[in-house]
Amino acid sequence: MTYVIPETAIRRQAEADGITHLSTGIAVAYDGKILVVRRTPDDFLGGSYELPGGGVDPGETLTESVARELLEETNLRLTRVVAMFPGFEYSTPSKPKVRQLNFLVETEGHEVQLSAEHDDFVFVDEKGLKLLEMTGPMKDCFKNALSAADSFRANA
Repeated sequence: MTYVIPETAIRRQAEADGITHLSTGIAVAYDGKILVVRRTPDDFLGGSYELPGGGVDPGETLTESVARELLEETNLRLTRVVAMFPGFEYSTPSKPKVRQLNFLVETEGHEVQLSAEHDDFVFVDEKGLKLLEMTGPMKDCFKNALSAADSFRANA
């Protein structure tokens, strides 16, 4: 069964909270691990691993954003969103208040081809997470992604 994203409620809450931008984090689970990608050294937070994802474009639904970002950054095609899990808020030099919304997804295959934004990827479990450079909020997202994947598998 496909998870139904509560789009209207999410957007209303973001507006009420003064959020200026929405972004997506996308967890692709495979063999008990989650896909993480490393930002190129010359980019914002360069060298850090993160979930694939990015900004929601004007007029785009959250599902459309997930599908587009997943394809752009990994060349994986979305088959369905299966769950949502906690995200976080952050700011960048050009975006004062961003809320990252995180989604567990299923894809057509697991053969990753990175975009120019990233220079490495790995499917990693919680033990492997300790070896990767990653921000604190992203580590929390990763742990939440593993938990969401475990819950989904248990209920499937």
